Amino acid sequence: MNKVVGIGIVGIISFAAYKLMDMKTLSDKLVSELVNPRLAKLDWNGLYFRTEVVIKNPTQKSITITKPVVTLTTNGKYITSSNPEQKKIFIKPLGRTEIDTIELLVSLNVLSGYISDIIAKIPDLISKTEGKKKIKVSSVLSIPIEMSYSLYANNIYFESIPQKVL
Repeated sequence: MNKVVGIGIVGIISFAAYKLMDMKTLSDKLVSELVNPRLAKLDWNGLYFRTEVVIKNPTQKSITITKPVVTLTTNGKYITSSNPEQKKIFIKPLGRTEIDTIELLVSLNVLSGYISDIIAKIPDLISKTEGKKKIKVSSVLSIPIEMSYSLYANNIYFESIPQKVL
């Protein structure tokens, strides 16, 4: 009886190691990216950002992911994120899967905190433009906006590296 239990335990450990190696191979080769992150519109509710996420799977393995939650930050500080959904997306082997458009709203209350930063940069802008060549106003007034996403792939959490939007 002890030999049967021992063989069973060795079998379970071997199967688990095989699955972990399989997932490691898949995670090393899977390519994911934000596609066309953009400012969509500005209205009385706030500023809308939109983006798509593309998953490229060059392996012969398939994977199931949750719909990504996209997060906007500035210098690593949280601004807003999309609503999490329980939507499952099947990533086919040897293919490219585009996830539908994700929209984020930055409310006017949040934007008002950054307006004071922009106003504070106006003297710097004036001093840099006096008697000199033209400079890009956006380089002086810009507030860095980064976009990242997180999701679950086969019940394992994944978070992307932030991508600069502005």
